[in-house]
Amino acid sequence: MTSHQASFYRPLPQSSTFSFPSPASLDTPTVSPTIINFHVGSEITTQYHWHTTHTEYLRVISGAALIMVSGVSKIYTAKDGAAQVPRYARHEWMRFDRPPHLLSKGQREAQEAYFQEHGREEIEKLMGEDLIAEEWTDPADGQKEIFFRNIFSTLLEPQYQSNVSWLGGLWKTLQLMCVMWELDNYVVLVDFGGWRGGWRNLVEAAFTYGVMGFLMTLGRICGCKAVSEEYTPKHLMQTWESEWPKSE
Repeated sequence: MTSHQASFYRPLPQSSTFSFPSPASLDTPTVSPTIINFHVGSEITTQYHWHTTHTEYLRVISGAALIMVSGVSKIYTAKDGAAQVPRYARHEWMRFDRPPHLLSKGQREAQEAYFQEHGREEIEKLMGEDLIAEEWTDPADGQKEIFFRNIFSTLLEPQYQSNVSWLGGLWKTLQLMCVMWELDNYVVLVDFGGWRGGWRNLVEAAFTYGVMGFLMTLGRICGCKAVSEEYTPKHLMQTWESEWPKSE
């Protein structure tokens, strides 16, 4: 049971900590942001994805983030303010010093340009800092925390470790697809350059919806569900059941 955890940690190479507001703060009209820490040396990325019902915001508190929105990559620090991600915009973010071989061409170019424009001392200082950022959404309905809690709890859940390794992996994949599908997180499975619009967007979206929809449906048949009481605090579970009663 992870519903009472205040944070989730993942070790290297995905070294990161996701921390959540206290339940008391959720009694107010504004939901507090999730605090995300990508530790020094972490290669974690949010993966290239989009949302259909939420506008997302990201503000760097310390360190530097490489953020790509709709094909445009830029490095943000605390002085740059919040980055806005409109609904349906393909986006991804990570540490600014992620190894170049793990970056796309546009991300690599943005990284190289930043390194050239800033002094060695400043770059080394940022490399030695954890990337700490706040992430929140509009509407601020608590769904972001529900998503993170159920995703990380699934990744950490020992019940998905099967004697038949591929079976355990398949079961976990089905569970993850249910969480992402119902909590507004659609992963770009094949990058057709959908951010450009037109047929590219249609093909890219159709492929993602088709594959994720199939796996989500299979997951439901196998008993998977997006939001679990074992993973979700009571106050968020009540919000989920009252505001999205048809999602399960």
